[in-house]
Amino acid sequence: MTKATQTLKTFLTEISAMNIEAVQNMFAENVTQFVPFAPAGTPDKIEGKPAVAATFGSLPQMFKNMDYSDIEIVETNDEHFAIGFAHADATLVNGSPYDQNYVFYVRTNDAGLIEEYREYMNPVKLNDAIAQLTAK
Repeated sequence: MTKATQTLKTFLTEISAMNIEAVQNMFAENVTQFVPFAPAGTPDKIEGKPAVAATFGSLPQMFKNMDYSDIEIVETNDEHFAIGFAHADATLVNGSPYDQNYVFYVRTNDAGLIEEYREYMNPVKLNDAIAQLTAK
């Protein structure tokens, strides 16, 4: 197993456990997060460990839990790069169910810390969840 595939596997395990501090500690100082289908009003590129860590630090404000299944992690010829696929069943903080399919791209440094993180998901489902949480 390459560094990148192990890192991605651990990353998904820690998110499933909602162990946010462990997730935040997996990022390199120079990490860049890309979310190409980010909801309106949110950035599609976030740079630096403090900003990316803050993004993941806000997960408990949206989700009670996040359980990944059907996880497939693809090793590449580059030990620092892995691709992952997963289905998530989650519960929003208002009790509503949320399910989503994800594609993850992770690039790590020699220490196994994440330098580049890309997350692809169905933006319609994410926007619906955000609308539920912000409805008055």
